[in-house]
Amino acid sequence: MSKPKTLGQRLRSAVSSLTGKPRLDAADPAKRIDAVAALDASEQDALAKVYLGDAARDVRLAALAKLVDAQTLLKGLADGDVAAATTERLLALLRDDAALPFVDDPAFRRAALVYASTPADALEAAQRIEPASARTNALLDNARPDVRMAVAEETWDPAALAEVEKTARDRDKAVNRLARERLSRLRAGTANREKEDAQTEHLLRMAEALDDDEAHYDARRDAIERDWQGHLATLAATDSELAAFGVVARDLEATRRRFPPRRQTPKAVPEQRGEDFEALLEEANALRAAVSAADVDDAAVAAFEHTLSELAARWSVSADLARPSDAQSERFHASTAAIADSCGAVKRSAALAKESGRLLEKPVPDAAQAASIEQARKEIRSQANAAERLLGRYAWPDDLPLPEAAKALRQRQADLAQAKQACVARTEALTNEVAAGIAELEQAIAEGAVHDALAKDRQLRDLAKQLPQDAVRRFSAELASLGGRVRELRDWRTFAEVPKREALCAQMEDLADNPLEIHDQADAVKALREQWNELGGTDSRQGRELRKRFDGAAERAFDPCRKHFKEQGERRKFNLEQRKAIVSALADFLAENDWAHADWRGVEQVLRQARAEWRRYHPMDRRAGRALAEQFEKLASDIHGKLKDAWQRNLERKEKIVADAKEVRESGQQGSAKAEAIKELQRQWKASGPVPRREDQRLWKLFRAECDAVFDARNAAQDRHASRRRAIEETETLLTELERRVDIDPALDRDTVADYGRRLTAFDNLPNDLQRRIEAMLQHADRAVVDRQAAREAASP
Repeated sequence: MSKPKTLGQRLRSAVSSLTGKPRLDAADPAKRIDAVAALDASEQDALAKVYLGDAARDVRLAALAKLVDAQTLLKGLADGDVAAATTERLLALLRDDAALPFVDDPAFRRAALVYASTPADALEAAQRIEPASARTNALLDNARPDVRMAVAEETWDPAALAEVEKTARDRDKAVNRLARERLSRLRAGTANREKEDAQTEHLLRMAEALDDDEAHYDARRDAIERDWQGHLATLAATDSELAAFGVVARDLEATRRRFPPRRQTPKAVPEQRGEDFEALLEEANALRAAVSAADVDDAAVAAFEHTLSELAARWSVSADLARPSDAQSERFHASTAAIADSCGAVKRSAALAKESGRLLEKPVPDAAQAASIEQARKEIRSQANAAERLLGRYAWPDDLPLPEAAKALRQRQADLAQAKQACVARTEALTNEVAAGIAELEQAIAEGAVHDALAKDRQLRDLAKQLPQDAVRRFSAELASLGGRVRELRDWRTFAEVPKREALCAQMEDLADNPLEIHDQADAVKALREQWNELGGTDSRQGRELRKRFDGAAERAFDPCRKHFKEQGERRKFNLEQRKAIVSALADFLAENDWAHADWRGVEQVLRQARAEWRRYHPMDRRAGRALAEQFEKLASDIHGKLKDAWQRNLERKEKIVADAKEVRESGQQGSAKAEAIKELQRQWKASGPVPRREDQRLWKLFRAECDAVFDARNAAQDRHASRRRAIEETETLLTELERRVDIDPALDRDTVADYGRRLTAFDNLPNDLQRRIEAMLQHADRAVVDRQAAREAASP
């Protein structure tokens, strides 16, 4: 089998010798680089072909510098030979347009980190890679230790650190050590935080247990406060250290407010009326508005409650000094009660949102998607009970807006009610399907249709698994009875089919041991397989053993066919590639040849050689070859069209030469002058280029006649040789014309060849060697026409 290079050495050399331009398939990489440089930036397909397929890295890099197609560039990221340079090219494109779609491609993101050359570039690339395992693997594939360490030093997320520590154990000791140290700090900080929380509760209990009337109250209180202030500083330091790992800091302000106030030394109450009750009412109203309007959290609620407590104490002190009116007292107590209710509602809303979150994260059960309806019903009941308990535990006042958590729970209850109805509908549908299936199974058993009965029995069992237990009970006895009858039917079928299966195994084994001709062998294997499949499946041990025996023999019997078909496929694939190369060469020739100054005889040579090579690479896949053949014929026709245009121009030149020759013959000049003029016209004739052979023969006869008339007048003594010489020349002309038409004229047929035969055999007194050439050429032309017609018929669908 010829190598692909053979075609390039034969056809492309003819093309390149005409164009003289650097070619992408040149053997020298330097010339291929020159050819890439000559490509325009718009020729992305040609650049992509070089970038993805050239054997030389420098040539690929030259194409890479001009590529802008992201999809092509992304393919190069998997090739270690150009991956780094490809990444740089993609980054350069991204700097020009940050919105290019490949910025989100996982392969590009990974490559940007793997081939990052500076810590800054690596940090920017690492931020775009998720999950942590992918980011860590890409980082450790980077060849620069400083880049790896820089990214590791910016990693604080606990999950990412754990991934780095695990993955870097055997790949980068320094990065592994850094991750271990940080994880150790995280564990120590977490343990300290737990101890500190316990110490917080201990100090609070000590402060709360200190009696106001204790003799050494102030001394003990001072000691506790000093410990408390130091403890708060410790809490802040621990939270600050853990903040780097993304751990949420504790609410130190809320913790500080939990510390009980210091005992107040009683003061003499001045004789006054106390605070103005209307002013206190205005403060209460303002506080009520703040609680109702603000988007408050637990800390804000604690602050509101503290302010409410102080306001109530001030009202009480003022009421002891001067009695407020009943209306003022009623208004004040109504406002404070409303504030207390609002604060309590906010607390309940937060607790409800927290506890309901786990429930609302669960999807609403779908009877159609669940493994069984019973499972869906169980989950529906569980979620409905949980929602009912939560709404009952956090009863919401009717005069306050319903919180979002309660709204979500109410919506979940409605969704669960719909899901419950869907379970009922699904149960009814499956029940009807099982009932109909039982009737079909009974009919299959009655008809002895073993295969259908087995399939229907399995289907009914699968449907029964989806039904609730209370629905299955209706069919359990009937299904069990029918299942027994199906098994009995299967056993009888197995008993009857065993001899048939054994016979098929014996035939297949004989076929494997005594193979036929390849195509007959394949047909025989296929026929036995079809007979085996017609017997259906089998679940018995003996049936499985026979199937194993049959399959093994079938593999052995088909093995020669498989090898033959594989070789044929490889041959067709090779021929397809060679014909593609021919089409590519013709396309390049058509596009790159300088047609204004073409070597038309060279064009004929290329076209003739392309057709010879095309016929050589046969057979091939018809489906793929049909379109390729159309493309080849189109290219050949286009080139032949340009050749015909050149023939027409040359024909006009030769007609003018004939006219000039006639004018010379009819002129009154002397014989020698006429002969010199005719010689000049003969030189013009020779330089005028090719024309179709029939026209060339016609004009040549006219021109030759004029020439002969002139030369005969001068060389009367040579008249006796003129007739035989013309016959030989005309014969040579006809032979040359026929030879060219055989090579390049697809329209040549047997009638035309016969016409040439009549014309060639019409000449008398020809040399013997010329007579033999005539016979050989006519036989060759007839064979070529017959072969070409057979090829066209074979290529037609």
